[in-house]
Formats: sequence, structure tokens, C-alpha cells
Amino acid sequence: MPASEPILTATGISKRFGITQALDDVSVSFRAGEVHALMGENGAGKSTLGKVIAGLHAQNSGSVVINGRELIPGSLDDAFHAGIRIVHQELAQCPNLSVAENLCLHDLPTKGMTVDFAEMERRASMLVHQLDPDIDVTKPLGYLSPGRRQICQIAASLDKNPDGSMIAKVIVLDEPTSSLSISEASILMDITRDLASQGLTMIYVSHRMSEIFTCCDRVTILRDGKFVATNIVADIDEPTLVEQMIGRRIETPAAKSDGMTAESVETMALKSEIRGDAPDQPVVDSEPCMKIRDLSSPGKLDNCSLDLHPGEVLGIGGLVGAGRSELFDAIFNIDTRATGSVNVDGREILGKGIRAAIEAGVGLGYVPEDRRIQGLFFNLGIDENILAPIMNRISGFCGIRKQADELEAVRNRINRFQIKTASLSETTPGELSGGNQQKLLIARWMTEQTKVLLLDEPTRGIDVGTKSEIYKLIRQAADEGLAILLVSSEMPELLALSDRILVMGDGQIKGELTGVDMTQTNILTLATKEKHQEKAHVQLN
Repeated sequence: MPASEPILTATGISKRFGITQALDDVSVSFRAGEVHALMGENGAGKSTLGKVIAGLHAQNSGSVVINGRELIPGSLDDAFHAGIRIVHQELAQCPNLSVAENLCLHDLPTKGMTVDFAEMERRASMLVHQLDPDIDVTKPLGYLSPGRRQICQIAASLDKNPDGSMIAKVIVLDEPTSSLSISEASILMDITRDLASQGLTMIYVSHRMSEIFTCCDRVTILRDGKFVATNIVADIDEPTLVEQMIGRRIETPAAKSDGMTAESVETMALKSEIRGDAPDQPVVDSEPCMKIRDLSSPGKLDNCSLDLHPGEVLGIGGLVGAGRSELFDAIFNIDTRATGSVNVDGREILGKGIRAAIEAGVGLGYVPEDRRIQGLFFNLGIDENILAPIMNRISGFCGIRKQADELEAVRNRINRFQIKTASLSETTPGELSGGNQQKLLIARWMTEQTKVLLLDEPTRGIDVGTKSEIYKLIRQAADEGLAILLVSSEMPELLALSDRILVMGDGQIKGELTGVDMTQTNILTLATKEKHQEKAHVQLN
């Protein structure tokens, strides 16, 4: 098939969920052997389009055609038999089962009346070892890193015909790197390029600019459910791409000297957007509102101590596995084995349970890394998700709910955080875009009663426009006196938002950076310094 001839076309696709128009007359074509990105802000319709193509959603109008055959709308089976596979953003796997069992769940090989485990492991090995020969298919899937679990999910799409030809023709990757480290994401992008070189059409749904320019051939932009443009990646720059996504141009300031790195320029741009023309202000020399002393947990944390001041954004830097999220779990009393001291506004809370951390006298809030598993209640409405920590404070005699007060509180949060939802009580978080889910979670905790807020990867899995909104909310809250402890794996984000940065490694706080010393190089140097020294010591001996 010539490279210019599309293998799959989506024509005039419209999709409505209740009163929300998710897609509005969208037409896109995809070629064999290309990595074609779908980009847009959260809620733009990119994931919805991917799910329509894969048969998970039935469009209200329009058609999806692959190799000249029109697919049955909303038929996962029809799309599957036509060679279309989808790899979801959230890992849809059984971590307690082996890798082989996960890869063969849809078609378990049998020998008589029992499962043929030898054949199952042979088949799984054939699939997964195309991508990573070091994965042991007999081990429980839950033992693998998120990156390798994602590889296994992709491997499940690579089943072959008896003659060895690939059954899959199109693979939709929905935010495949949103929960991965930088190194894991790099491996996954290499796999994506390799599969495209074998003739597969890779539809790559993402919000990460760097991945688009590293991995993709063409990119289609959606905005508010409408088609904006399809571009050849080599012919477009990042500011133009951002402008197409959000409808306005965000200029990156020019480097002040030839010695400035790309990371420095990006940090300057973020600081300018977040803080405007206001100069960086040193943290007020006030009494800390949170004091942590010798916080430890077996195998996780080792004598961590820090002070956090009102109005300060204290960043926590480090590599994946450094102990940053584990620090937050200990502070919030999720880690029941933690020892030491966590004192908030003069009250010791460690070991006293989560309720002690969030009650009015302390006012500690926690936005965890994984909003789906750790954060939101997906069986409750938007209103109850927002009110969960404060329901008892606004209830009346004997716990009777005051619906008028609840409605006012919810409406205020919805308006302040610009959460797009069709209904306050009937809409559940699962019906919101990823960006609106994240804003909902932040709205729950960023209240007048909260004195200290723990933010763990607050912009993971959301687009550039929503990130900008969240950055400004964080900075505004700090300016109003909220003390914020921030974990972020995105260096420009960490550097632009933080007043100080503590660097963690091996469960310890390795050092502190302030002012001009807050650079990506210094963060990485502190995060890895001791390991390098240990390695050198071993070599010398």
C-alpha cells in the first residue's frame, strides 16, 4: 500500500454524552506504517475518538472505515476482527495473575478439561518477548514495574496468524506514558516506532510535547471536540502546536545567553506565566507550620526531617523510587509503620490516623499521584467527591446534612476551579476528562480550612492548557498563605513552582537547593551523588 494512501478513515464523527458534545463532525485519516498523534486539551475529544475507532463508543453520526470496510458503530468485536486494538491509559490487568495468564485471558489454551499452562506460557513468551525478552511470563504481573506492565499490555495486541503475519493493523495507544518514568517512556516510544516500521498504524493519544516530536510522524489537533488541523511533525514547531491546541499562543522567552539550556528557557517561560512580572520573593522568615523530624519507615524512609512555612511551595526532587511518594504517605498516616514526628500547627499527628490529619484543627490535604486508585470516589457524584473531607463540618444536629450549605460550597468550588461538568450530583468523576478529574481532586483539598497541602505529581496526565490553570491555582494559594509540599518529576514544573527544593534519594533527604542553585543539573547531582560514590568505592576495592 502506498504511504500516502490511508488504511483507516474516520469521517464526520460526532459523539454526545448527555449534554456534552465530545466530538463534532471530526474527520481524520491514518496511514499504514505511521505514528499518528492525537493531541488536544483534556476534554478536547482525543481519547473519545480513539475509543470510537476501537469500537468502545458508538458514534452518533459518521463512519469508521478500515481497508475499505465500514465498521459497525460501537462494536468492539467488529473492530477487533478488523485488526484494531486499543491499549488503555489505565492498566486493565490482573496483577495477582501471571504475565502469561494476563496475556491469554481472552483465549485460554486447554488440554482436555484443564488449562494448558505450557502452551499458555509459550504463547505469552512469543508475544511479550518481541518487545522485552527479559520479562518472565511465569511471574505475577504485579511484580513488574509500570513500564513493563504497559509493555505487556501492548504485547497482548501483537497476536499473529499461523503464517506469522500480524493480525493487528491499527493500535490505539491512549496516553501510554502518563504513569511512566522518563526511561520507561523512552523505551515505550522506541517500541512504538519499531511497530510502525513493521507496517502497523500507531494512533498515539498524548499530551506530552516532547513525545510528539520524538516519536510521531503526523499529529492531528482537536479542540472542544472539533478538528483543528493535521500537521507533519517535522514541519511544525511547539508554539504553533500549542496555539492550535488552546487557541492562543504561549511564547517562550529567548535565552539570555548562549549558555542557557533548553530546560532553563522552559523554566523561565513557566515562571513568567505563573508569576507574571512579579520577582521571586524569598520565603517569609516565619514559624514553620509543619515540622517533620526523623521520619522513617522500614525499607522506605530513613530519618527525613524538614520545615515547611506558610505561603511556601517546597519542592521535593529526586528520581523514581527515591521515596518522595512514600514521604507523603507517611505524613498523611497512610503508612502505619512510619515512626518519628509530624507536627502541624503545634499538633502531633503521626500514628493517629488519616482523620487526625484532615480535621479542622490541623487542616492537612493530600492530592495523591494516582487520582483513579488513590484519589477520587468513582461511584459518587461530583458534589460528594468535593465535600468528602468537610461533610461533618457543614452537617447539622446528629449529622443531618444541610443541602443548601453543601450546594453553595460545591458551586463555589466548581466555579473557582473551572470544572466542566454536566451535573453536580448525577455526574461521576469517570464522565469527566482527565484534566477535570485532577481539578476536582485539587478542589476537594484546596480549601480555606487547609493549612498544609501535599501535591504529588499534580499535573500528571493532563494537557498544557489545564497545567497552566493548575500552576496559577497553586501559586495563588501559596500567595494567600497555604503551605505546599510539591512532588513533580517534570523538572521545569518543579523549578518554576518551588521556592526551595529538597532532593531525595534512597529514602533520604540528600540536600537543599535555593535561589540560583535550583537547577536540573544540581537536582540530578544530589539525587545520584552517593550512588556514584558507592560505585567508585566498589571498583577501587
